[in-house]
Amino acid sequence: METCLLMLCLSLGGGPTAPAQPEDRWFGEDKLKHFVTSFIVTSLASSGARAAGLDNDASLLVGAGTGAGVGLWKEWSDRNAERHTASVRDIVWDLAGIGAAAVVQAQTQ
Repeated sequence: METCLLMLCLSLGGGPTAPAQPEDRWFGEDKLKHFVTSFIVTSLASSGARAAGLDNDASLLVGAGTGAGVGLWKEWSDRNAERHTASVRDIVWDLAGIGAAAVVQAQTQ
């Protein structure tokens, strides 16, 4: 009888729960990765467009568009992932990286 009561108590305990969403903070390793990745993607795309013969303004648009596209694609794929980690804060850090790369690229000849 005691064994049955123990089994009943354990079965009503709720069992495993879904993993908690990680807290989405403004600052952290993930945000740094978003900034750096967006900076690099934007810089490479802008430099590639410049090497292909586009003028400075057009290459900046190509770089910024590519950086934004990659960042939005990443958040879209996170939205559809099992843990649903899409974040507006991640997009803000992506945009900061794009902006920083655009400033650096605008200063180059």
